[in-house]
Amino acid sequence: MSTPLLLLLCLCATSALAHELHHEVSQAQAVVIRLTYGDDTPFAFEAYEIYPEGGKLPAQVGRTDAQGRVAFLPPQAGRWRVKTWSEDGHGLEFTLETGVGTTPAAEDRPLYERHGRIVAGVALILGLFGVLNLYLKRKKS
Repeated sequence: MSTPLLLLLCLCATSALAHELHHEVSQAQAVVIRLTYGDDTPFAFEAYEIYPEGGKLPAQVGRTDAQGRVAFLPPQAGRWRVKTWSEDGHGLEFTLETGVGTTPAAEDRPLYERHGRIVAGVALILGLFGVLNLYLKRKKS
C-alpha cells in the first residue's frame, strides 16, 4: 500500500470528526435568576450578560427563558455583575455572589475519556490497513 494513499485516508478520517456532536448531562449546582416585571409577569426572552467582577468581557450571554429565568453555572466563586434589558427600555443591573463552581473542566477528566474515540478510530484504521496489506501480499504469492 502506498504512503500517499495512507495519508489521504487518514486525512479523510479526521474531517469526519467535524460533523460529530457530543453532549454531556451533569447534575451540578447552578445559579438560577428569575426576572419578573412589577406585576409578576416573566421577563421572558430578553437579553442578558453576566460579567465576572472587574471583567470587561461577559462570561455568559443569552436570553431569558419563557419563565424569565437565567441559569448560570459559575466556573469559580466570586462576585458577578448581571445586566439585562429589553427592547422597550426595561432593564436591570445587579451584582450577585456565588460559591465554588462544581463543574469539572475538560482537563480534569482522564485522558482516555477525552481522546478515547480518536484512539479507537486510529486503531480501527490501522487494523483495516493491516488486514488489507495481508490480503494483497497473499494474492501476489
